Amino acid sequence: MRYSRRGLSRAGISGAITTILIIIMAIAVVGIAWAVISGFIGVASVKTDMAVEKLDMVANGMSIAMLRNTGNVRIERIDEISLSCTITSSPPTPPGLDPMPLDPGKTATATWATTLVPGETCTLTVRGTAANGASVAASSSAIVRP
Repeated sequence: MRYSRRGLSRAGISGAITTILIIIMAIAVVGIAWAVISGFIGVASVKTDMAVEKLDMVANGMSIAMLRNTGNVRIERIDEISLSCTITSSPPTPPGLDPMPLDPGKTATATWATTLVPGETCTLTVRGTAANGASVAASSSAIVRP
């Protein structure tokens, strides 16, 4: 048995293994910190988006368009609503969407009288401005039913 000044001599972890373990722990701490910080940034991200959820075009009757705010920012106003069709040269455009402004996750609806050709394809395009000043747009097509 060997004796030292402090008592019995004990075998321990070598200096190289200690260094490797410290490096591995440091990389793990940095990785965990990065995951937490990027998670907070992802949650706080701003998404301005909308979608035409329903477009029901009727040849001679009332057509319906439903718009959903799929982002996390309020849509303050609709700047432009346009309707183009493959046969009808100047189709009637929806007068507006109600209710506005449009909160995240909510829908707005437009109903308007149309005189279109059954079987033609019409495309509705909506452009607006979100509360943060960003432009948002959505488009959808539908075949006109009798």
